[in-house]
Amino acid sequence: MTARNLDPGHLTDAQVEAITVFARALPPVEDRVTHIKKNHHPDDVVELTRHLRMLVKHLARKLHTSNLRRIAEHAGGTHVAESLSK
Repeated sequence: MTARNLDPGHLTDAQVEAITVFARALPPVEDRVTHIKKNHHPDDVVELTRHLRMLVKHLARKLHTSNLRRIAEHAGGTHVAESLSK
């Protein structure tokens, strides 16, 4: 995945998965997953991953809206509606 192919408003499942895998490798998330595996039910890791995927998609939509707003401001526009992405 390259930055020029990443449209934050319309992430493919493969892109979301790649970002989720990256996020799970970060020390705070990795430590939390390890803690959950040791001290809680295995299904809790699945739930954590599901929430992480939702967070990735939500932040991608916010980034897309922010980028659209910045582009509109530079072009002289004043209002940008929220992204209608899923």
